[in-house]
Amino acid sequence: MRAHFEKVTSGSASLLAFERVDSEFPFYWHYHPEFELTLIVDSHGQRLVGDGIGDYGPGDLVLLGSNLPHSYRSGPVKMPDQKCHRAVVIQFREDCLGPEFFKIPEMKPIMRLLQRSACGLSFSHTASGRIAAGKMKEFLSFSPARRIVELLEILVILASEPNPATLSTDYVRPMCRIEDQQRIEAICAHLSAHFDEEIDYARLADKLHMDQASLCRFFKRATGRTMTAYVNELRVGAAAQLLTTTDLSVLDIGFQVGFGNYSNFNRQFKRIKGFGPRTLRQQFRSHAEPEFTLPPGMDADPLPSRMRA
Repeated sequence: MRAHFEKVTSGSASLLAFERVDSEFPFYWHYHPEFELTLIVDSHGQRLVGDGIGDYGPGDLVLLGSNLPHSYRSGPVKMPDQKCHRAVVIQFREDCLGPEFFKIPEMKPIMRLLQRSACGLSFSHTASGRIAAGKMKEFLSFSPARRIVELLEILVILASEPNPATLSTDYVRPMCRIEDQQRIEAICAHLSAHFDEEIDYARLADKLHMDQASLCRFFKRATGRTMTAYVNELRVGAAAQLLTTTDLSVLDIGFQVGFGNYSNFNRQFKRIKGFGPRTLRQQFRSHAEPEFTLPPGMDADPLPSRMRA
């Protein structure tokens, strides 16, 4: 995908660390030469890295390699008292501690980690990721010297994880033509706003002063997927949110996010998530609803209809 170059300003420091607090994380496809560690503290939505797209939520921790295009696109706030989206971000260059530091034998595991991050690595839901996330939450309270030590400890912890999830199927090289960047952002903004409707690709092409065939080729070349596949990913991501936050029926959710029939909804959900929508809801409820025992002599009321199988 064509991406903006982002100049990261750290002043005289060897690394840049900050808390990102916004009313939303808007789609902004960009890249920079710095490696980036991002921990989601309070947000949910979809994360785009290279040619990969996936859901994210609190606790999501990823390491992105140098010049790897990426963007976060947040969903609406989930709770009435949630006013903003929050994340902790650490950005650093490979030579932040000197041009040869990560090349010494003792740093070989970290160097391997940085090399693997060229395609983006996710440490969410791993033991090492949870430990590293705990350190990142405190990172901003440390002095500049302590931050260097803590960053090394975080990298050592992450380097010990044997199987972090890879976020992009291949290294995606950034391409910086401004007109292409503006065009791809316009396409993604339109699809994000209308994914729950029947997409009129001809109208979208006309809006961008392209013919439909050229639009489809451009999007496939820039993102590594067709627009139909991209829209299905948006729909499945939205469906996953509804499955875990509402009591709408699975069928109603499929229609609400834009699928015309249940079989296609189920098929696309399984293709993207690896399991069906009913399985996701059952797994979420089994973890979210603790078991309890009624006091002696108290009869259980029948289950409300929405909870019956």
